[in-house]
Amino acid sequence: MTNSKKLDFLEWRVARIVRETADAASIFIVNKSPTAVQYQAGQFLTLIFDKETRELRRSYSFSSSPGLDQEIAITVKRIPNGEISRYLMEDLSPGDALRSLPPAGRFTISPDQAQSRQIFFIAAGVGISPEFSLIKKILHTGIDCHIVLITQNTDEEHIIFKSALQDLEKQFARKFSWISILSRPKENPGTGGHLTNSLLEKIVRARQTPHQEKLFFLCGPPPLMRIWHFTLRWMGFGEEQIRKETFNIEYIPSPPLLQDQSPKQVDLAFRGQHYQFKVNYPSSILDSALSHNIQLPYSCRAGRCSTCAAKCLSGKIKMSINEVLTDKDLEDGWILTCVGFAESDVQLSYPEA
Repeated sequence: MTNSKKLDFLEWRVARIVRETADAASIFIVNKSPTAVQYQAGQFLTLIFDKETRELRRSYSFSSSPGLDQEIAITVKRIPNGEISRYLMEDLSPGDALRSLPPAGRFTISPDQAQSRQIFFIAAGVGISPEFSLIKKILHTGIDCHIVLITQNTDEEHIIFKSALQDLEKQFARKFSWISILSRPKENPGTGGHLTNSLLEKIVRARQTPHQEKLFFLCGPPPLMRIWHFTLRWMGFGEEQIRKETFNIEYIPSPPLLQDQSPKQVDLAFRGQHYQFKVNYPSSILDSALSHNIQLPYSCRAGRCSTCAAKCLSGKIKMSINEVLTDKDLEDGWILTCVGFAESDVQLSYPEA
């Protein structure tokens, strides 16, 4: 069948807006949907905007922590020439309505994963947003672990959540330490620096915890995350110890080269219904579904956010890129439909939203 079953979008009302820095703000929102909204620390919301004949989607991380903060908040940074971030920063007002997909994202951690670990959170700029959510949750849950936060910012005035992080340092002095690196500090000009390969290695090695007990969460501009990721891998840490969250999409990856480019059959279970349709290379699973008016959830369309993740129950799918699924996810059959291309007839199951 190819009749569409559209997503039920979430409806929100803006309660208040708090300016964090000159170019970043936290937007506190109230759920106006008929059902409760559940999310995990480290996840994000994909906001949906109708602009004339276009639909635009932008994802913003929760800076609030579920079960801890009474209000739900996302944090936004103004992007130069950014159509949506400029609107959210300059024109959005309390009382305005917003629409989104359900919470999504795999930049998360369970209590079992955090127990008896040393967890390094490395962030630049607004990359602190999902990490702030995670840090608060871990510290207030009482998990036996130690957190090291390393942040890179331009100067003191560009540190998002500065006061709150200082408060956490005082409240959890034995479990939480914060290393703030500024490239052009105003208080002590001439002492600026950057989180280089050598500095990151020095900081990590100074903590005497065994390699296998360390975990890393990275969030910042892609060039910086590539440097951090390369350094950690060079130091001997496995991919399963490193989690990344990407905000800025540099490019949409090209389809991978498939030996068999003949049309393939897709059997898809989604929201209690089954759909069958053909995919024709070089169309991805997601693009083919959308062309058949099957409104699957998606955001980045570049293999970097996991909003479109589904399970492959049978058949083979080749992904052109994967910046978010772990080895365990892949073993369990998870794939990214936005960069997934059918190498055979496939059967997919979408998680219930």
